[in-house]
Amino acid sequence: METYTRSNFKESIQLFKKWLTSSKQNARINYMKYLEIQKIVKDKLNFELKNKKILDIGCGQRYPYTYLLSKNNRVVGIDLDVILKRHDIENYRAIISKNGINRFFKTFLRSLLFDRCYFKELSRLNTTERKLQCEIRHMNAENLKFNDRSFDFVLSILSFEHFKDVEKCVQEVKRVLKKEGKFYISVDVYSKLHGGHEINPKQPWNHLLDKNFKPNVNLNKLRLEDYKTLFSRHFTKIHFICEEDPEVKQLLTPELKKKLSNYSDIELTMYPLIVMGQK
Repeated sequence: METYTRSNFKESIQLFKKWLTSSKQNARINYMKYLEIQKIVKDKLNFELKNKKILDIGCGQRYPYTYLLSKNNRVVGIDLDVILKRHDIENYRAIISKNGINRFFKTFLRSLLFDRCYFKELSRLNTTERKLQCEIRHMNAENLKFNDRSFDFVLSILSFEHFKDVEKCVQEVKRVLKKEGKFYISVDVYSKLHGGHEINPKQPWNHLLDKNFKPNVNLNKLRLEDYKTLFSRHFTKIHFICEEDPEVKQLLTPELKKKLSNYSDIELTMYPLIVMGQK
């Protein structure tokens, strides 16, 4: 029978500290991304994210952009996961019912042990002493429960790759935007290096090379041109940012390039696709 030694305890403390540090690092990463989004939207769309009504599609368990934007805007975050904003039986039941027991345990432990550290760091970076009031709803992006022309701005960060009917989601974005409303959507296109969402891939672009590969999350596998076509079909004032990642390009050897000849270099080596536009 294994005993819990002093060494085991020391290792557990070190692991706990590592996770706390990771929470702070994630908060910093999210905050820097938030600043980057603000700058791009202002430079490219001539639109300041202040005193606006905003929808954040696929806000995530920690809803960083919903939280940060709430400092100067009225923001609604939606997600197919039930977000644990407070610890009570009804929230627990909802998570288990909608997302399963495994998701519940992951969410519960993360929220209990690390979220306080994460949000404290996010608040410090955002110079926010007051507790921000975020409206979070459980909702499908393919069927938004909002009236037409409800929002000034729609944001979605790395969520569209998980949606089954992307065109329906694009239609819904257009429907809920006010006249001349703006949007910023980033997408992890399936063909890019980490497009398969593997934690430890056997090889670069394993999700494209392994015929038996099965994603552990929902992925629609749309390609770069598919996204461009879908968005262009519903918006005329639109701008795509699709840039090559130099570090990833170094991994694309002649041998791999030959094996992945069905894909263009930009599809394989790109940063997340950014789609911006106006209704």
